[in-house]
Amino acid sequence: MALTPYRPTTDIFSPFEAMFGPLTTGRMGDVMRAPNADVVERENEIQVIMEIPGMKPEELDIDLENNVLTVSGEKKEEREEEGKEPGTYHLTERRYGRFSRSFVLPRDVEPEQIRAHSEDGLLKISVPKSERARRRRIEVERGDGGTRQIEARTGEEQGKEH
Repeated sequence: MALTPYRPTTDIFSPFEAMFGPLTTGRMGDVMRAPNADVVERENEIQVIMEIPGMKPEELDIDLENNVLTVSGEKKEEREEEGKEPGTYHLTERRYGRFSRSFVLPRDVEPEQIRAHSEDGLLKISVPKSERARRRRIEVERGDGGTRQIEARTGEEQGKEH
């Protein structure tokens, strides 16, 4: 039985690479970790906000199919600058390559009205909800002629008598 010496590391993929070999190709690989994102639902829209530092709009693809919003792109490595003397890299932590991130949207949306805007390293995608997916108040009539407003989605009484 052979013993393998313990070598502490901060690379979480090291144990997998020890068993299965390199998980990526090339020095840093050709697959980038998917950017972090927030998904916020408001009354009239769903907003997706993603961190995309250093990426240009033309490097991104956004599409919607079967209520799944997919953002994909490729961040190219920026090592070679023309007219500059090559340097020695002592540390490289930035990731480059392709990524893809998909979000199942929680409501029916208006696909032709989706807008995306990129500024200061953030991609903001505004996805308007369809009219039928928006919250509505429904009046419920009582036997004595009065009404109570009931929240349509949750069924909670709002306590407003008319």
